[in-house]
Amino acid sequence: MSYKATVFNVLIASPGDVGTERNIARDVVYEWNASHSKARKIVLQPIGWETHSHPSMGGRAQGILNKQILEDADLLIAIFWTRIGTPTGEAPGGSVEELKLHMAAGKPAMVYFSYAHASEAQHMDEQYKMLVDFRDNWCRHGACSNHTRHQMTSSINLIGTWLRRLTTVLILK
Repeated sequence: MSYKATVFNVLIASPGDVGTERNIARDVVYEWNASHSKARKIVLQPIGWETHSHPSMGGRAQGILNKQILEDADLLIAIFWTRIGTPTGEAPGGSVEELKLHMAAGKPAMVYFSYAHASEAQHMDEQYKMLVDFRDNWCRHGACSNHTRHQMTSSINLIGTWLRRLTTVLILK
């Protein structure tokens, strides 16, 4: 039976090297909805550039994405592994720019850094070095979660718990 609910957009932001983790995050959101949306009258809508943006001209690529997906995001889940992403002209990567703008707007974010095995070549890459600098500086602003790919897969309950807590915060705003 249908029911009325408030929809919160959950932006899943990440560079292209964490497709598995991005899918896990979406699955966690879907699982949260299946377990809680009817009782709480809340639906969490996972959004991302690959599903909720469209080609457009007339500005910086990341600026266009920010208008299409970031501005309406209520919660952001950022996931990083070995890459920081493509430079935007404003930040070293699109996900970094999204995270900074989202936080500057006073909106909640969860940030995950994967410690899954990476090759020595990946550790020597400039992308990885920039990511490590970002991680070391960013985690001074709050709590960051570090995980291996296996731990990310097995931490669905933990992420679900955080989503329950954050939805309580969102409801009370």
